[in-house]
Amino acid sequence: MAEEERREEEQPKRRMGASLIMSIVVPLVVSVAVYFLLPMFLGSNQGEQGENVPSTPVRIKAVLIQQGENQTFLLKGGRDVVVIDSLSFSVGSDACRSALAERKDEIMDALMMIFLSKDKSELSTVPGLELLKRQIRDAVNTITGFVGDKEKYGVLDVYLYIKAFATTE
Repeated sequence: MAEEERREEEQPKRRMGASLIMSIVVPLVVSVAVYFLLPMFLGSNQGEQGENVPSTPVRIKAVLIQQGENQTFLLKGGRDVVVIDSLSFSVGSDACRSALAERKDEIMDALMMIFLSKDKSELSTVPGLELLKRQIRDAVNTITGFVGDKEKYGVLDVYLYIKAFATTE
C-alpha cells in the first residue's frame, strides 16, 4: 500500500515536469524554426539598391552626342553658337549609363543652360574648357541622382569635342 501511494505521488510530479519541459521546448523549437525560415520566405531587409549600383565603381563609356551629329548650342549674348561634334562620358556604373539614356532631354536642357552662360573666349582656353567639363559632370550627376556618396558611380569624366564656333546673323 505504501508503494502504491508513492507511485501516485510520483505520477503528478512526472506529469508536471514533463509539461514544464514541453512548455519550454516546443516554443523554443518553433522560434528557432521561424528565425531561420522567415528570412527565406520574406527576403532580406538589406534593401534593394534600385539602380543596381555595384559595390565597386567600374569605368563604362556612355555617349550622349554621337560623333558627327554636330549639335549646336547658343552662347551668351545670342550671337555666337558652338558646334559640338561629340560628347561622351566615363561613368562608374551601368545604372548611371541607363539613367543618362532615360534623362537625355533633361541633360540636353542643362547643357543648353550651361552654354548660354559661356562666351566664345571662355571656351577657347584650357581653364575654360576644364570648368565647362566640371559643370557638365556636376549637372549630369545631379540630374541622374549620383551625388554625395554615390558620385563615384556617376559621371567620372567628360569627353567633349568642339568642332567650331559660328556667328548667327
